[in-house]
Amino acid sequence: MMSILIFILGIACLWAGTEAVMRRIPRIASWLRVSPLIVTVLLLAIMTSLPEFCVSLFASLRGQPAGAVGNIVGSNFVTLTFVAGLCALWRPIEVGPTIRDRESGWMILTSSLLLILAMDGMLSRTDGLILLLAYIPYFYATLKDAKAQRTAASATSQGKPLADLFFLVVGLALIILGAHWIVDHGSALARRLGMNDLLIGVTFYAFGTSLPELAIALGAVMRHQADVTLGEVYASNIFTGLVVMGALCVISPLPVDAIVVHRDLPLLILAGVLLQMFVTSGGRYVRSEALIMIALYGLFLAAQFMGFHITLP
Repeated sequence: MMSILIFILGIACLWAGTEAVMRRIPRIASWLRVSPLIVTVLLLAIMTSLPEFCVSLFASLRGQPAGAVGNIVGSNFVTLTFVAGLCALWRPIEVGPTIRDRESGWMILTSSLLLILAMDGMLSRTDGLILLLAYIPYFYATLKDAKAQRTAASATSQGKPLADLFFLVVGLALIILGAHWIVDHGSALARRLGMNDLLIGVTFYAFGTSLPELAIALGAVMRHQADVTLGEVYASNIFTGLVVMGALCVISPLPVDAIVVHRDLPLLILAGVLLQMFVTSGGRYVRSEALIMIALYGLFLAAQFMGFHITLP
């Protein structure tokens, strides 16, 4: 019972910490006169990927590399299918040209690169460097686009800089604490249910660490900020797949279970391709398409418990 309570508190810490960070980022950006696009696509993606990084890092350091890899792959799948699908069910999403032309393609490229590097059953430090270097062109392209669309930032803002910086640090501390509790007590709870490290990673960890993305994406839909919704989903997944996974591999090489190579990563690529087809046909992501993506998430969950896989040549 105590493990369940602390696991739930860990998720609450992740959510509260991410919310605290998110509220401060726009204010800090305004003092630095940063483009709103940079805050939305780059800083937002980095901040919402902190839970995945912390949970996977703790899992790796505690001798659970399968949980670390499973968390990242599973979290990206949850965000791409369930989170984006739920947002489109709430309200169909108008998709801008930047999302269709850049983020969508980079998401598929990220998943494909992960699959190629993992096919030998190990993500080495060299693989980690390749993933980190692959993020540079995306970062540069986004930054260049942001500069082209830059608007003059206000020199004044409400609140105090030192207070916002303090709450930013507190938010980061809550994220790390929540990740630690999820790893400790989520693992204990799942093992009592007979789950292995990989299954724990792609279910418990993945859904828990995707909650910040869900909160932000749904909030953007409610405020009719369509580009923020899918832009945050794509950018967060790209950052997680390239930078977070790359950094973890550089810290400590990660063995990759065969089931991840033969089932989970192909399903992640399939999800990216389907979503790209949906957002490029008509420029809208509608409810019927969202139901297909949510059904694919249900298939992914069923696959974890039933154990089927796709055989690659």
